[in-house]
Amino acid sequence: MRTTESVEGLEDECASEVALDLDGVYRQHAARVSRWVVRLWGTRDVEDVLHEVFMVVQRRLPEFRGDAAITTWLFAITVRVVSARRRKERWRRRLFARHAPELYVAPADGEAREGSAKQRAAETIVYRVLEAMSERDRTLLILFELEGLSGERIAEVLSISEDNVWVSLHRARIRFRKVVSKRFARELGAADVESR
Repeated sequence: MRTTESVEGLEDECASEVALDLDGVYRQHAARVSRWVVRLWGTRDVEDVLHEVFMVVQRRLPEFRGDAAITTWLFAITVRVVSARRRKERWRRRLFARHAPELYVAPADGEAREGSAKQRAAETIVYRVLEAMSERDRTLLILFELEGLSGERIAEVLSISEDNVWVSLHRARIRFRKVVSKRFARELGAADVESR
């Protein structure tokens, strides 16, 4: 599940390299933050969520001390903004008894859609399972498996210990497999699910 572009650019170690004005931060990191939003939120309202992330960045930029990479700081803000939106969306669905459309993730930065129909179906199932999981499990799996962040980076982003990251990630993977085997055994083929 790990992607090749996952760790790109996460090594830039912050304040000395980045002009810490909102315009500079936006120009340098908006595309990357937008990709994170798509992975964490989906494709609907990406511009709104991106705007909301940079509203928080504008408000908190003077507080940025450079203890971590600017990308780690931005990712933490993105995760929190998306989590808050997802909570609001869940409450809205409960209150109005509406069902959200299925999560669809567009290819990042114009990647060509490659692969067979089976691969696309598996990708859809992965995101449907992630949608059904708790916010914490979902975030951990996306950060590690899709974004390729290290345990140390995830610990920084989520403000938890690295040991907690590994234990929680292990448990999230187990829960992920259980949801897949319960809900999607037929689509994936019972033998394939049993082998996981």
